[in-house]
Amino acid sequence: MQLATDIPAPRGAPSLRLRLLALVGLLVVALIGLGGLAVWQAHGESRRQAGERLLAAARAMAHRIDLEFARAEALLTGFAAQPGLAEGDADAFLAAAARLGPLLDPLADGRVLGIARLDEGQIANTALGILPTPTPIPQALAEALARGGTAISNLYRGTLSGRPTVAVAIPLPAAPGQPRLAIGLSLPGEAIAPALGTAPLPQGAVAGLMDRLGIVVARSRDPAAAIGQPAIPALVAAMAQAPEGVLDGIANRDGVVSVIAFARAPVSGYGAAVAQPEAVFEAGLREALIRLLLSTLPVALTGLGIALLLALRLRRALAALPGLPDGLAPAGGPAGPPLAEVQDLARALAAADAARSATEAALRERTAWLEQAQRAAAVGTWRRDFTTGELRWSDAMFRLYGLDPETHGPATLALWRSHLLPEDRAAGIAALERARQTGRHEAEVRIRRADGAIRWIRASGAVEYAPDGTPLRLVGASHDVTEQRLLAQEREARIAEKDLLVQEMHHRVKNSLQLVQGLLLLQARGAADPALAEKLREAAGRIVSIAAVHRRLYEGAPGVAQDVAEHLGALVEDLGRSLGSSGRAIDLAAEPGLRLPADRMAALGLLVTELVTNALKHGAGRIAIRFQPAPAEAVLAVTDEGPGFAPDFDPTRSRGLGMRVALAMTRQLHGVLSVMPGPGGRVVVRLPAVPEGSPPDSPLSDALPTDVQKPE
Repeated sequence: MQLATDIPAPRGAPSLRLRLLALVGLLVVALIGLGGLAVWQAHGESRRQAGERLLAAARAMAHRIDLEFARAEALLTGFAAQPGLAEGDADAFLAAAARLGPLLDPLADGRVLGIARLDEGQIANTALGILPTPTPIPQALAEALARGGTAISNLYRGTLSGRPTVAVAIPLPAAPGQPRLAIGLSLPGEAIAPALGTAPLPQGAVAGLMDRLGIVVARSRDPAAAIGQPAIPALVAAMAQAPEGVLDGIANRDGVVSVIAFARAPVSGYGAAVAQPEAVFEAGLREALIRLLLSTLPVALTGLGIALLLALRLRRALAALPGLPDGLAPAGGPAGPPLAEVQDLARALAAADAARSATEAALRERTAWLEQAQRAAAVGTWRRDFTTGELRWSDAMFRLYGLDPETHGPATLALWRSHLLPEDRAAGIAALERARQTGRHEAEVRIRRADGAIRWIRASGAVEYAPDGTPLRLVGASHDVTEQRLLAQEREARIAEKDLLVQEMHHRVKNSLQLVQGLLLLQARGAADPALAEKLREAAGRIVSIAAVHRRLYEGAPGVAQDVAEHLGALVEDLGRSLGSSGRAIDLAAEPGLRLPADRMAALGLLVTELVTNALKHGAGRIAIRFQPAPAEAVLAVTDEGPGFAPDFDPTRSRGLGMRVALAMTRQLHGVLSVMPGPGGRVVVRLPAVPEGSPPDSPLSDALPTDVQKPE
C-alpha cells in the first residue's frame, strides 16, 4: 500500500505559473475565436449583400436588352403601316423609307432596315437599296417569322457587313396566294453595348451580354476579343438551369477567380452577367482579421502579466504552507503574507492526511485479518486476466499448494496445471475456460502439493465484464475440501452398511410374518369352533396383506419416497393372487404424480387392502379402485357391484374388524372416510396433502380402537 511518505518528488509536472499562463492563453484564444466568428459572420453577410448588388445589376442589364429589342419592334410596327409594303415591292419599300427620313435617323449608328420574302431572302435594305440577288436570312429567324409574331435572332455575322449582328423582324400581312413578307432591323453589337451601362459596376467588376446560345454579344472589358465567343461553360450551364443566380469561385474569361451574378431577359431570353474578383471580398476579410488581432494583443499581454504576478504570489504563499512533504513545497522566495484560501487548504490537507493515515491503518489491520482467516480456513484467492492472460494468487493460495509466497515467483497457468493430477487436469482446464461463456466457475480437482500430499481443492469464481459485455477477468477463491471428501466417503460407507442392515431386518420381518401366518392357519385347522377357525383364517389373510405391503415398500431403495400409482398397481396384483378373489376382476385407475414416504405408503396400502378385502367379502362383481392426486387433497374411491351399504350404515359404529382398521388407517393419514349408501358399495377416502417426509400422528397400534389392538 502506498503511503504519504511514498509520494515521489514531482518530475516535469507543469508549474502553477505555466498553468496560469495556459489559462490566460486559452482565454485569449477563445476571445480571438469569438471575434473571428463575429468577423466571419459579418463577412458572410457583406458577401451576401454584395452578391445581391451584383445580381441587381445583372437584372437591370437584362431588362435593358429587352427594352432595346422592344424599341426596334415598335419602329418596325410603325413602319409596317406604310402603303405598298404588303405587295413586296422593293421600290415602294425604299420610297416609304425615304418618306420617313426623320424617324430613321437612328439608323445612322449602323442599323439597317430591310424587307425580305421568307421563301427567297432579303430583297432590299436601306444600306444597299434593291439587291440584285436575294440574300438569305438566318434560318432560326425565318422559322420564327413563319410561326408568326416578332422574331429576335441570336448573334450572327452580317451577310453584307460581316459584322456581329442581331436582327429583330416582324411579319407583314400578305394577300392570299402572295408570298409571305417580313421587315427587319439589323442591330450591330455596338448598338446593344449601351445596356452594359444601365447600372454602375462595383470596383474591378466586368459585365457582359449573351444571346440565347451563350455567345458574347457585348463586354465591358476587351470587347473585341470577347464578342462572338462563347461564354465560360460554368456560366452557360447555370443559365440553362435557372433564370438568375450567383456563382462563387468561378474563373472568368480573364482567368480571375470571381463571384458571378447572372440574369436572363424575360422576353428575349438574352442574358447579362456581372463578375467581381474574389480578391475584392477577401481583402475586406483580411483587414478585419488584422484589426481583430491588433485589438486583442494588448488584452493578451495584460492577462499574461497578471497571470505571472498571481503565480508569484501563490508560490510564495505555498512556500509558507505547513505540513507539505519534502519535494512538494515550492522552493525559493520569501514567504509572503498568508492567503485565506491557502490556510483553508492547509487545514484540509492536515485533515485528509489524518483520515488517510487512519484508513491505511484500518486497511492494514483488515488485510492482516484476511490473511489470518484465509490461512486458518485453508482458503486462497486468485484472479485471472482474460486480456493479458496474467494469473495472480494471494499468499494463502501459495500456501494451499505447499509453496512459500515470499520466495516463490509469480503464479502462472503453467504452475497451476503442473500441480493438477493427470486424471483431473483436463476437467480443471475445461472448467476454467468454460467460465468465459457461463460467467461462473465451479470445479473440484485433486492437486499434488509441493510436499507430495494429495489434496482435494474446490474453486469457485465469477467473471467481471466491461460495459460492452466483454469478459475482463475471472475472480475466485479456492479452499481445501479434503476433510469433507473423507467424511463424505465415510458417510456413504455407513449408509451402505445401514442399507444392508435394513434389508436384513426386512428379510427377517418377512420371514416372521410368514411364520405367524403359518401358525394362524395351523391353529385354524385344529380349532373345534368353526367361528374361531374363521377368525384365525381372516387374521392369516390380513397377515398376508401386511406382508405384501411390506414387500412392495422395501423391495425398492430403502427410505426413498415411492409413487402411489406404481405402488397401488403392484399391490392390486398381489391382492388378486393372495386373497382368493374367485375370479372377480379388480380394476385400478391411479393418476401418477404423488409420492409418499414408506410409513405413509404402508398406511395407504393397508387401507386399500382392507377396502378391497371388504368388497371381496361382502360385495359382488367387478371391483374398481380410483386414485386421483391433486394439490389440495387426493381422493381414493373403492367401488363394487354388490348390494351396497344400508342407508343407516355408520362406519364409525361398525364392529367389523376390516372397517375399523380402514378407519384407523384413514386417521393415520389425516383423511376422512365416507360410505355412499345404495346399490353398489362405494367407499371414498379424502386425503389432505401432507409434506413429504412428515411423520404420521401416531403409530398403527395407537390408531386402532382399543378392542382391536393386538394383544401384548
